[in-house]
This record gives sequence, structure tokens and C-alpha cells, in this order.
Amino acid sequence: MRPLPTIILIAMLILISTCYTFKVVIFHNINARIKHANAILSGQMDPPYQYRILKPLAGRILETLLTPLINNDRWRHALSYLLITFAAFMGSFSFFYLYLRKFFSHNASIIGLLFLQAVIPLSVTGYYMEGDFITLGFYASGLYLMVCNKDIYLPMVIGFATLNREQSVFFVLLYALYLFSRRQASGKKLMILVSCFVVWFAVVIGTRLYFGFKASHHTVSLHIAHNIDPGTLVKFIIPLWIAEVASSVALCLLAFPKSNLFLRLSFLGLILYTVLFFLTGNMWELAKFLPAFLVMIPMGLQVLAGEYIEKVSSPQNTAA
Repeated sequence: MRPLPTIILIAMLILISTCYTFKVVIFHNINARIKHANAILSGQMDPPYQYRILKPLAGRILETLLTPLINNDRWRHALSYLLITFAAFMGSFSFFYLYLRKFFSHNASIIGLLFLQAVIPLSVTGYYMEGDFITLGFYASGLYLMVCNKDIYLPMVIGFATLNREQSVFFVLLYALYLFSRRQASGKKLMILVSCFVVWFAVVIGTRLYFGFKASHHTVSLHIAHNIDPGTLVKFIIPLWIAEVASSVALCLLAFPKSNLFLRLSFLGLILYTVLFFLTGNMWELAKFLPAFLVMIPMGLQVLAGEYIEKVSSPQNTAA
């Protein structure tokens, strides 16, 4: 492993994704974003956005800290969310690299990072969607903690992740599949698993008790109608999923017979994730599907690198 070149490459990927998101999402939508964040913090936003308070709360704290230095509220907002986006990508790329290095060689892990970078630009939609990249960072950190036997910290990760988006519950499923595949679902590990779900449930209910149980016009029937609309399918969803997802799935299918039990179960679990995405989200907003790539990239990487996880004993024994 070559530490300095690796750090430089990871820093480059973080900066590229941060700058792209700042240019496309943040900079040109500041007025709408300020209004959106203020509505969440004042309890005036529609669900489910009302309950996703981590990002606007972090933004408000940063804006307050920057007030003595920056007088303009638009620039305070821009800089605050630039920092939040940078932190999200730093966590995503850094923890994902460390996760990959638990199983793959340095060169193969770099390919995995570049794979992740490749799917980010087309996932950028909306004007206030950096929360999806925060979710990606939480998933990457959770996977790393899980395989490093530091899963005692997972309930805390789940708590913060749920304050950002409710889809953190899928990570609880991944952790359960990991314990099952390793035959570790007993004693302390089982208590951690239960704690993860309890924390997720407590945050979901707690935010609704605080802000109120509000009816949402983002219904399942509305999402289904959007996702099966012929014009939307032809113009956006089908081309996007062919470009972003189809190749990843193909690589996973090639690797499936030789993959370990955890990867096979996780890949099958993505069927449920995709169904829930179809029912509760817009299929062209692929940033919400990014956690799935943290499953598919390692699985497909086995075929690309010729390094199957069960055959790699440790990072120290792999080719540099």
C-alpha cells in the first residue's frame, strides 16, 4: 500500500464530488434551500422532509458559527452546506476504502472507489438532496465498523443516520444478514442488533411526537404513478437504470456463485430495497439508491479483480 498517493486520490474524489454537488445543487438554489431548511426547523414542512432534521440542524449550527465572519446569509448557507457535503463525501470514500481493504488488495480497492465515484454524478437531483450523500457516509462507516468487530458503535450510527433519513433501517437488515452469515447472532451481537432497531424506532417515533404525526401527500400511490408514467420511464428511469445499475447487477450475477453468504444474501436483500424504493420514492432520484452500490461494488469487484472475498485472508497478504 502507498499511503500518500492513496490519500491524494481519495482527497481528489472527495473534492470532485463536493464541487460538483455545490455547483449543481447548492449554489444555484440558495433561496429555495434557505426557505426549505427554515420550514423544517420551524416545524412547518411536509412529511417526510419534516422528520429529516440532522442536515438542517447541522447547517443552522454552522451558520451560527460563521455569523461573525460572514455577514451575508446566502453565503453563510452556501459555505455551511459546502462543509456538510465535504464531510459526507469524506466519510463515504474514506470508510468505503477502509471497508474494501479488509478484503481486497490496494489496487482492487482503488477500483472500487472509482466505481463509486462513477455513479455519483447521475445520482444528483433536486435542490436540497445532500442528505442522500450523508446516508451513504453512514452506511459506509457502519459497514466498516461491522467488519472490524466494532459494532458496539452501530446503534449510535443508526441513531444519527435515522435523524437524516428513515432508510437507515435497511442497514439494520444488512447487519442481521452479516450476523446470520457469520453465525454470530447470539449473546452480545444479538443485543447490538436489537439495540439498532430500537434506536431506529425510537428516533422515528420521537421526531413524529415532537413535530406531530402529519399526513403526507407523498403517498405510495403517487410514487407508483410517477414511476410507471410512460414519459418518465422512457426519458429518465430506464436510461438511468441501464447506465447506473444494469452493469453493476450483471457483475454481481457473474460473481454470485462464488460469493460468500453475506454478499449473496445482501444482494438478494436489494430486491426488497428496490421494491420499497419503487413504492416510496422517485426512481430517477438515484442518490437514494446509492447504499445499494456499497453491496454491489464489492460483489462485482470480485469478478473485476479476480479476488474473491473468501479467498483473501487479510489485507496484509494481498498484492499491493
